Amino acid sequence: MQGNFAWVPDGMLLAAATLGAGAGAGAPANAAEASAPQQHCPPPPAIWSPPDWAACAHSLTQRPHIDYGDVIALPDVTFSVLPDFRPLKMTLYVPKRGAGPFPIVVYVHGGAWKLDPEGREDPSGTESMVRLAARGYVVVVPGYRTSVEAIFPAQLIDVKTAIRYAKTYAAVYRGDAARVAIWGASAGGNLAALAATTCGRKDFEQVPPPPPGVPVLPTPYIDPALTSCVLAAIDWFGPTDFAQLDAQRDSQPGGRAHGAPASPESDYVGCPVANCPAERLQAANPMTYITADTPPVLIMHGLADHRVPWQQSQEFYDALVARGVTARLVLVPAADHLFEGISAQLQQQQVDMVFAWIAQYTRK
Repeated sequence: MQGNFAWVPDGMLLAAATLGAGAGAGAPANAAEASAPQQHCPPPPAIWSPPDWAACAHSLTQRPHIDYGDVIALPDVTFSVLPDFRPLKMTLYVPKRGAGPFPIVVYVHGGAWKLDPEGREDPSGTESMVRLAARGYVVVVPGYRTSVEAIFPAQLIDVKTAIRYAKTYAAVYRGDAARVAIWGASAGGNLAALAATTCGRKDFEQVPPPPPGVPVLPTPYIDPALTSCVLAAIDWFGPTDFAQLDAQRDSQPGGRAHGAPASPESDYVGCPVANCPAERLQAANPMTYITADTPPVLIMHGLADHRVPWQQSQEFYDALVARGVTARLVLVPAADHLFEGISAQLQQQQVDMVFAWIAQYTRK
C-alpha cells in the first residue's frame, strides 16, 4: 500500500481541523478555533516531552507523516531510550475522520525476535494496519530489542513499555487509554500472548537501571499509574511452549528444528532450548502466567505450519480454557506459517476474524 509522505518544517502551521471529521484540508473547524492562538509544533527530536506533544495535539500532521487517505501514519516516534541500545521507535496509524476517542490496537511484528527491529511491516502488513485504523482505531506498531541485542525478557519489557506509552499519550491522537487490545504474529504472537497474560506483573513493566558508571539517559515520560493491561488479545501462530516444539514438529514433515543452539527460540531465551533450564523456558511461556483475569484471547494457526507446530496453539488454548478464560482457537486447514498456501480470500477471512474480535471487546 502506497502513501504520500509529508514533512511540514518547523514554523509552518496547519489548522486545528486537519484531522477533524468532515473538515476541509487546511480549514479551521469553527470560528473560535480560527481565532485561537496557534502554538508552534517543534520539529521532531529524538524524544518528545509531554509539552511537545501538547503543542502538536492540534494537528498531528505537523509531524513527518505518511498520508493513506483516511489514515495518516506517524513513523519514528521514540517511546523508549535505554543505555547502550538504539532508541526504540513505533509507528502510529491514526484515523482522520471521526471525533474519537478511538480504541487502541497494539500490533507486535514477527521476525523470529531478530528481524524488523523498527516495527516496520511489509506492504501487506501495512495494508492491514491502515484498514484497521480506517475502521476507527489507533494502531500502534512498536519496535523492540531483538535477540541479537538482548535476551528475554527485554522484548516483553519493550512491548509493555510501548503499551503504556500509547496509553500515556492517547488523548493527543484521540485514542482511548481504557480500551486497548494487542495482536501479534509469529514471534510477535508469543509477545502479544505474554503481554496479555502478565497484566499487573511489575517486574516486566520496569526497565532495569543502567549499570554503575553508565549515565541515565533522557527518555520519554510514561505515566507511572498506567499499566500494560489490555482488554483482548490475538495470537497468530506464535510459539508458546518451547520445551515441546521439537516433539511436536515430528507431526509436520519438514518442520524446523528448535532445540539447536542457533535456533530463533534459543537466541531469544539465551540458551539452547534442548538443554536450557526449565525455569527459563517457562518464563517465556505465556501459559505460566494465565489467571482467571486474563483477557479474552483469539488464537489462529495453520494446520500445515512448518515453522511453528499448530499444537503450540492447541496447548495454549487448552490452558486458557482450563483456567476459565474466554478463548477461541481457529485452526486453518492447508495453511502454512503466515497463512501462506491458502487463497487471498481465505487469508482475508482470517484478518476479518481478528477485526471482529477486536471490535467485540473494545467497542462495548
